[in-house]
Amino acid sequence: MAPARGAGANDAGHETTATSLCWVFHRILRRPDVLEKLRAELARVVGTGPVRPEHVPALEYLDATIKETLRLNPIIPIVGRRLRTAMRLGNVDLPAGVIAAPCIYLTHRRPDAWPDPERFDPDRFVGQRVSPYAFFPFGGGIRRCLGMAFALYEMRVVTAEVLQRVVLRAAPGYQVRVVRRGITFAPSDGLPVLAEKRAA
Repeated sequence: MAPARGAGANDAGHETTATSLCWVFHRILRRPDVLEKLRAELARVVGTGPVRPEHVPALEYLDATIKETLRLNPIIPIVGRRLRTAMRLGNVDLPAGVIAAPCIYLTHRRPDAWPDPERFDPDRFVGQRVSPYAFFPFGGGIRRCLGMAFALYEMRVVTAEVLQRVVLRAAPGYQVRVVRRGITFAPSDGLPVLAEKRAA
């Protein structure tokens, strides 16, 4: 049982974060204005050295960019929960034992919670507290993903380090397509990019 749980934790912790990072770079490379804001924030907060733990909380626009990516590209689009007791949802009575599965993908696109919901706009998250019922890429409540805080931290550090060290460009002619990969919804072909080392 322990090896199976360990393997599951590895899949959940590695594949989901790696896939999320692919989506972050996909979104950034399609929006030069967002990339420019991120570089300006990194220059102001980090300078030219490596990203250190004390820098991470100050990278507000980077955090907002990652969250907006997770809003539009939730890695796991549905989270199912078995009801312990009967409940009423709207006009529907659900018996105990039924599996209720809120759709993260659709919730993150509700126009009443997200004006112009298909538009990628990191500013939605800058200085804003967002309802946990409108944004829950890691699930919610007491069964929320155990690794959420670490995953968000890791994504901020990796994205910042890559942008500090490398100039990225989208691969010519690449058209992203969403595919199922393991437990995640990922960009097809793993998001090919062109990369060159940034001048010192």
